[in-house]
Amino acid sequence: MSRLFRRPPLLVHLVLFAIIVLVPALLFSAFLILQFSAQQREIATAQVNDTAQIISNAVDREIYGMITTGRVLASSPSLSGGELAGFHTRTVAALKTTNTDAALVDPKGRVVVSTIDSYPAPIRAMSYTETIDRVLKTRQPTVSGVFFGEMSERFVFHVAVPVFRGNDVSYVLIISKAAETLSDVIADRNLPREWSAIIKDADGKRVFAAVTSEGRMKAQQGISYDNPSIIETLGARRSYDLIEASTVSSLTGWTTTLAVPNSVLVQPVMRSWLLLISAGVVLLTFSILLGVFFGRRIAAPILQLSKQAAAIGEGQPAATIGTDIAEVAEVSRVLAQASRARREAEDQNRFLMREMTHRAKNQYALIAAIARRAAKESADTAQFLATLSEALSSLARSADLLSSRAWESALVEDLVRAQLHAFGAGGKQIETHGPVVRLNPTAAQTIGLALHELATNAVKYGALSTSDGKVEISWSLGGEFVIVWRESGGPPVVEPKHSGFGTLVIQKMTSRGLNGEVEMDYAASGVVWKLIAPCDAVVPQ
Repeated sequence: MSRLFRRPPLLVHLVLFAIIVLVPALLFSAFLILQFSAQQREIATAQVNDTAQIISNAVDREIYGMITTGRVLASSPSLSGGELAGFHTRTVAALKTTNTDAALVDPKGRVVVSTIDSYPAPIRAMSYTETIDRVLKTRQPTVSGVFFGEMSERFVFHVAVPVFRGNDVSYVLIISKAAETLSDVIADRNLPREWSAIIKDADGKRVFAAVTSEGRMKAQQGISYDNPSIIETLGARRSYDLIEASTVSSLTGWTTTLAVPNSVLVQPVMRSWLLLISAGVVLLTFSILLGVFFGRRIAAPILQLSKQAAAIGEGQPAATIGTDIAEVAEVSRVLAQASRARREAEDQNRFLMREMTHRAKNQYALIAAIARRAAKESADTAQFLATLSEALSSLARSADLLSSRAWESALVEDLVRAQLHAFGAGGKQIETHGPVVRLNPTAAQTIGLALHELATNAVKYGALSTSDGKVEISWSLGGEFVIVWRESGGPPVVEPKHSGFGTLVIQKMTSRGLNGEVEMDYAASGVVWKLIAPCDAVVPQ
């Protein structure tokens, strides 16, 4: 007995080892469950905040669409010409499928045209005039709160848009919509069960309330109209322990509140505790039995595991060990998977290094060519440095754009914006239009350089040198890729007598680099540059 105590057999070591290992593992698992519970609440809180913002934005988009519709209708030629009958016909047709109604109200609050009535509508006063007064005062579109519509006999809200005649507001156009129709806006939000949402206007009145059912937000009826509570939306599942978040729309002033009962989070945590306890009992029992009955059979697979680990350390393939011990087999499987993952990672790293070396060589060659051309065309060192710096900056912008897409391709529209951002791209002077076309890295860098040089020349001598000048950039992709730079409204164009570095980039380097053809027209009305290149030289293969 004394000798057994001093030097226990393998099965005793295994049993004690199993207990020593499992107890800390179970304690650590319990700690992880506690962390999981806290993280679940943090994740739920973040998700509630994000979803509240998403729902608020969806409602804002719907209302902004109503404002846009109102602005379009308010600019109708029928209104400016005083043809109210024609305006009525056009408005009814425009709003036929939108679940909205429109009314044209004069500054005294009288309805002169209404899509609810036939034309001419009976003259009547608007029952809700707060937004009309605000529009007349601010001369800006206004969104109302929710109120009970006497004509529609349901809760509605509307947007009010001023109708100008000269500098005066001659009418106010009202676009009305039932509050309950907002259910179509947020119905497709895929949310877990028992989530509830409520939207209140700036006065605290209910606009819309919903609760999730089968993964969809469904309108909830019977909610208080004045200052409703998010708890009401849960109905029979009412809970006062909620995770909730609110966001206020800058467009409407409405408050969107989203909530989920904390009990929804407690259930998976309880299941985790039960699973931990069950797994702990099973593993402890299994480990003891394993030590008692299969102690002598463990040494061999453990030794094989050590050999397998040594093979992984040396970078050699490590095959899975054949054993009937689940834990050893699982460790062996993970080790084999780690071996495969390591070899794959090493192969991937070697591939990436080759790819980076290839792209770096291409970049160096292009920069060297630009430097040689710039040195040849520059009169002095200062001009050479300025020309080279501009070209490298253009290449850097193209490289940034390509790196965001793993150096696979770049959209023409993104390339134009990146190169012409400093020249006012997106403003009134530079217009772009064309289909979605992806360029390969070579084409993106070459065309980017040409666009930068064209914009630089336009700022110095062409259309962008005056506030009235415009530049139109268009492109198309058919049998060939075509991109056109067209200037107008600038100073009269005079063809330069000397061809500098910019002309070399715009014409020769671009045409040769893409195996295409460049047409340069110095028309008096404005420079026109056109590139025609074969698709296989431009589009990624």
